[in-house]
Amino acid sequence: MFRTVLSSLVGVGLVTLLVAPAAAEKKDQLKTPRGQTIIGTGRTYVDTPRTAYSTPAATISPYLYLNRCTGNCMINGGTTNDARTNTSTIPTTGVHVIEEYKNAQGLTGAAADAEWDAVVKCMQEVYSPFNVTVTDEKPTNVSYTMAVIAGNPTDIDLDNSILGIAPLAGDCTPQDNVISFSFANHHANAQRVENICWTAAQETAHAFGLDHEYEFVSDRQSACNDPMTYRTDCGGQKFFRNKAASCGENSVRPCRCAGSQNSHVKIKNVFGEGTSIVAPPTCQIITPSGGTITNQAAFGITSGSQRGTEKVELFLNGYKWAEKPGAPYQQFGQSNPSTYTITMPAMVPDGIIDIQVKCSDDIGGETMSQTVNVTKGAPCASADSCAKGQVCESGKCLWEAPVGELGDSCDFPQFCKSGACTDTSDGAFCTQDCITGTADSCPMDFECIATSGQNGVCLSTSNGGGCCSASTGGQAMIHFGISGLVLGLVIRRRRKR
Repeated sequence: MFRTVLSSLVGVGLVTLLVAPAAAEKKDQLKTPRGQTIIGTGRTYVDTPRTAYSTPAATISPYLYLNRCTGNCMINGGTTNDARTNTSTIPTTGVHVIEEYKNAQGLTGAAADAEWDAVVKCMQEVYSPFNVTVTDEKPTNVSYTMAVIAGNPTDIDLDNSILGIAPLAGDCTPQDNVISFSFANHHANAQRVENICWTAAQETAHAFGLDHEYEFVSDRQSACNDPMTYRTDCGGQKFFRNKAASCGENSVRPCRCAGSQNSHVKIKNVFGEGTSIVAPPTCQIITPSGGTITNQAAFGITSGSQRGTEKVELFLNGYKWAEKPGAPYQQFGQSNPSTYTITMPAMVPDGIIDIQVKCSDDIGGETMSQTVNVTKGAPCASADSCAKGQVCESGKCLWEAPVGELGDSCDFPQFCKSGACTDTSDGAFCTQDCITGTADSCPMDFECIATSGQNGVCLSTSNGGGCCSASTGGQAMIHFGISGLVLGLVIRRRRKR
């Protein structure tokens, strides 16, 4: 099934994944009940003006009401979108009856409570990082966004292939008092709760200005673990990811209102920060358990989370030497837990080593593993046998706590709090990674200078901007270039406007 949107845009979700030649797609375009053309077949949208919203400039209400249409519910087809009066621009003019939520066995009421409660819990988990209340009790005396999670598309005269639909403002602004439709009774039984939750999360987010996502910018991995996707190359529960993504339905296309979209950041900008009710990843070192290790020893780690592990970082005597990205997402999501192997970099000096691993999700939830004490070679006797900038204490080679702020001059990466020291034609400075073309990718007075594709580093607008090679010390992953080498390409800083 497809999952799409009409863009007011109207978001439309289709029911089974259809693959057809491009020519066939052009012939069989769907129409909205009001005769608007839905571009393509599947997840797409049709522009609708902001004047079709009852309160186009209103502050967005912090209430998201999940409506199961107990006893069936009435939706008025009209010229504006207003959840308070059950009015939507999606159905044709008149009153439409949406059938009450049915579970996998086709039952309603108390018999469907267990499955409904699981859908509500899923939606609360997905939206918990934001300051919004997700409830299935209708708020009183306040405005709210309403997610109708019930019925079938034919209840409001939509094509039977549609799973969900919602208005999306043509300028991608968040809108208040909007009704979205997620046709729960039209979902198949396989991973039913996760898929209903996926549809409802996507359709409600269209009201807040979100576009569809195809792949993440930094690594070109599928955005199949974000509810804004149409992709089906992974399953499981989906969360709004704190990663810049390229937009698109079945291939990459330009995002409607920006170069890329970070769904987590965009929703956070609407509601503010909340507190995730999903636990951070577990984190445990399996091997070694202690004793003596040799050069380039392999460390075995397990980590898992309901939200997923975004990365696993190896710390030796308090400094991050290497990291690995989270395990791939598969049919039922990311394995929980997943197993990771990180090889100790060859340049780690001999001595007593305290091993720790930090396991993180994509929104800052993190867990430090237990500490495992090992010895590689002989304990250090002085800093002479340690790496540049390290001291020798109690037989351990270590760097003191970093003090370098973004933009400070640096001689080695471990001086920088970001762990990255970038050489430029104007000297070496503490930097951090960024994605070019993404709003707020760097702090104020810094700009994102491209190093490879859309990847870049944040450099101060007062530091010239000649770019770039970066040193990340002994870490296994060098972000770009070779440490100490200034690339021939010099990017001049842009003038302030």
